Amino acid sequence: MKKIDITKKASFISMVILAILLCFSLPASADYSTGFSNSAIQITSPASSGFQSEGVLSIEGTSILDRVWFCVRGPAGELVTYPADVLEGYFKAEVQLRFGPGNYTIWADDNPTEFDGLIRFELVNILEEDTRYISPSAYVDSSNQSIVDLVYQLVTPQMSETEKLKAIHGWVTGNIAYDYRAFLEGQNQLVTASQTIQNKKGGCRDYAFLIAALARAAGLQAKVVSGQTWESNGWTPQSHAWNEVYVGGSWVTIDATWDAGYIQNESFVAAPSTKYFAQDSGEFAVTHFASANTTY
Repeated sequence: MKKIDITKKASFISMVILAILLCFSLPASADYSTGFSNSAIQITSPASSGFQSEGVLSIEGTSILDRVWFCVRGPAGELVTYPADVLEGYFKAEVQLRFGPGNYTIWADDNPTEFDGLIRFELVNILEEDTRYISPSAYVDSSNQSIVDLVYQLVTPQMSETEKLKAIHGWVTGNIAYDYRAFLEGQNQLVTASQTIQNKKGGCRDYAFLIAALARAAGLQAKVVSGQTWESNGWTPQSHAWNEVYVGGSWVTIDATWDAGYIQNESFVAAPSTKYFAQDSGEFAVTHFASANTTY
């Protein structure tokens, strides 16, 4: 029976495109004045603009919505969004200021792609450290208790950085199945790393989020990389996601999706391997072309 490599079927809408779309639907004529409310959302804290914060910002408020979305722009134009669930009319969000010291702008609205500019305020991050690859984000939720508990089971302080990463990679490739049905149905919903643990399955982006979340929880810097993959037999390049993790003084590549198994007869066959764990950079580049390190 012919086996089809999982990566030939791994669909991934580039997170570069998503990053470009995020937060840019602001009105062209906006005067960018400070605002803390619109018809559906009222920010109660902070209550002013131009203040200082040290690495993290707590935002509180009230809303008639089920969920409020925040768009955060970093000092060099980095863009990320954060959701906050509304419970009994109240919400609270912990927003990480991950992109180093400098000026940040925050917008809020009812969806993750269009912000009308009515709620907009600024602050200055005084934390000198750039924590974009070690702090939790909305989907790489490395501070989630299920992520923290799993890392506690997988790694010990005595392990080297490489040993910690091997333990994480081994668990992910051995316990998360590739969701081929979701690929066939064109599903592309953003899912947190902690939710992927519960689902026990996911697409390439979900694998990448989970590897990054577990690595960050273990104290390792981790990137989510988007790009293209292909093979030498001439099949059409596919959009894909994988990771780079900083261990032993250098960044190493990890493709947990390709190491998890393959598709046969339209079903996922688990076959964990380490072929794409810290593969030689030249060899990895034969099948992978990175277009961006995302802001996740």
